[in-house]
Amino acid sequence: MKTLYLEPFSGLSGDMLNGLLIDLGGNVEDLKKELAKIPVAGYHLHVQRIAKSSIYGTDFDVHLAHGAKDHGIENDFSPTNQPAHLAHHHHEHDHNHAHARNLQDILAIIDKSSLTKTVKKHSRNVFLDIAQAEAAVHNKAVEEIHFHEVGAIDSIVDVLSFFILWEQLEISQVYSSYITEGSGTIEVAHGVMPVPVPAVMQLRKGTNLIIRQDFEIQTELVTPTGIAIFKEIQPIFRPLEGQEIEKVGYGFGKRETGKFNALRGSLLRQGPSKKEIHQTQDQILKIEANIDDQTPEQLGYVMEYLLSKGALDVFYIPIHMKKNRSGILLTLLCQPEQKDVFTKELFRQTSTIGVRYTSMARTVMQRTFGTKKTPYGAIQIKQNRYEEIEKNTLEFSECQRIAKENDLSIYQVYHDLEKYL
Repeated sequence: MKTLYLEPFSGLSGDMLNGLLIDLGGNVEDLKKELAKIPVAGYHLHVQRIAKSSIYGTDFDVHLAHGAKDHGIENDFSPTNQPAHLAHHHHEHDHNHAHARNLQDILAIIDKSSLTKTVKKHSRNVFLDIAQAEAAVHNKAVEEIHFHEVGAIDSIVDVLSFFILWEQLEISQVYSSYITEGSGTIEVAHGVMPVPVPAVMQLRKGTNLIIRQDFEIQTELVTPTGIAIFKEIQPIFRPLEGQEIEKVGYGFGKRETGKFNALRGSLLRQGPSKKEIHQTQDQILKIEANIDDQTPEQLGYVMEYLLSKGALDVFYIPIHMKKNRSGILLTLLCQPEQKDVFTKELFRQTSTIGVRYTSMARTVMQRTFGTKKTPYGAIQIKQNRYEEIEKNTLEFSECQRIAKENDLSIYQVYHDLEKYL
């Protein structure tokens, strides 16, 4: 499983998100094979690696058979400042109810496909979120919200493509910098509207999304599809610190903003627990600190943070300190050369004013990774070996993902998968 770091410094859209995942290694031919499983025709993918501002990335677009393109919701707040043939087509369909699909129609298309449960689940959630936002904006019931026929094709392919690529790349965790939105106003079917547009504002409701406006850009940068997909993958907002980058990609936007219009993303190198181990003997450093004035919530964050910085292990033991104070013994294991890095981090992240060190010899099993086919799909397992002793173990993150996607207990997942070790 992989970790993705997003940098939406020029907004979010379905095209940008799909282009990014392809630029990071998503396979277009496999994507097309998966999309063939949905009962929708009249389109083809246009995927091209191009340069903008002398930086190469991927341009992703859904081209419709009649050559026009629509943005999905009937009477929505899509801008009219687009090429004339697109704007004309959009106007024609604004009043053509015969060519519209409602939310249930789109969900039925998704459900009837033979795509994986994961792709179906996330795609359904995105369309439901968008429809609910549009319903609130227009003061209608969700059932009354209609997607244009061509717009539905475009939107369906955009959303399903993203989660097919997401599954291809085996992304399990996402972090992000703040989202940049444009400013000013745009002209839409209803007149002149402020940026962010009403649907995007409604999709932000009840979230802690960090969005900042660029007042030098007088147009929208964040689309409803883009923000809805972003919400569904649930990124954690934090800076890219102490992480080794494995690959960097760019997904391009269509607007000419006067600035570099792209979504940048990085695949982060997996932590030590994911690395293969071939030597059985090494030296490690144990760092300890006594803590008596931080909450469990704070220390939970500290543990996650230290592990993300490359600690081999972090654990806590309850202790009873002088003056009858209850406290926590924080123990961190790391490589000897990481001593100064983690000393500074412990002083910065905890209330301790002193740390202790012990150099230790360690014997570990050799570790490699393998894949097993199961009823829940292919899973990764750890293969551990020391001389003639062999142990195969399940990855907790894999079991956790399967439990969530199939609404099962973690105990049931382990019970079902142990036979495949």
